[in-house]
Amino acid sequence: MGRQKAVTKARREAKRVLRQDSRSHKQREEESVTSLVQMSGVEAIGMARDSRDLSPIEARNDAQVHYLNAIDNKQLIFATGEAGCGKTWISAAKAAEALIHKDVDRIIVTRPVLQADEDLGFLPGDIAEKFAPYFRPVYDVLVRRLGASFMQYCLRPEIGKVEIAPFAYMRGRTFENAVVILDEAQNVTAAQMKMFLTRLGRT
Repeated sequence: MGRQKAVTKARREAKRVLRQDSRSHKQREEESVTSLVQMSGVEAIGMARDSRDLSPIEARNDAQVHYLNAIDNKQLIFATGEAGCGKTWISAAKAAEALIHKDVDRIIVTRPVLQADEDLGFLPGDIAEKFAPYFRPVYDVLVRRLGASFMQYCLRPEIGKVEIAPFAYMRGRTFENAVVILDEAQNVTAAQMKMFLTRLGRT
């Protein structure tokens, strides 16, 4: 009887050790996957399989031809035109393309929100939630070109591959190796634009 108890106890202990080892192995696998996601970016496991529009960005008129050429060959571009002519769509699509190809480390999107000092304090939620409605036009393009899962990954604060913020929050930001999109730039003041361009010139 004593021997049988010892055998039963040994079996239970063996099962416990195996379960513990299995949990440790699973944790190591999860940590490895997390590291791979952080290191590989676009090629991360699970991210690359997400639905993504990889169709070529094609100009529909002469103005868009010049716009695309400018983006490909210049560091600073000003785009003007009526609503719906493709200014925001093309810039966001080209930014996504650059991030996918690892030509840049991140995308920064900003725009003036309110002309009265851009005070968002009265709106509910954190800064991302308050700014979300204004970011929607660019967000939709980035989700389509990057894929929803990878876009959400890029928006995580600890990852920072896609940053969004009102223009008033751009003070002190660094723009090194990044695509910076200033949407609705006509609504910023001359002093704000000077500050913005000076910071861009330091990258």
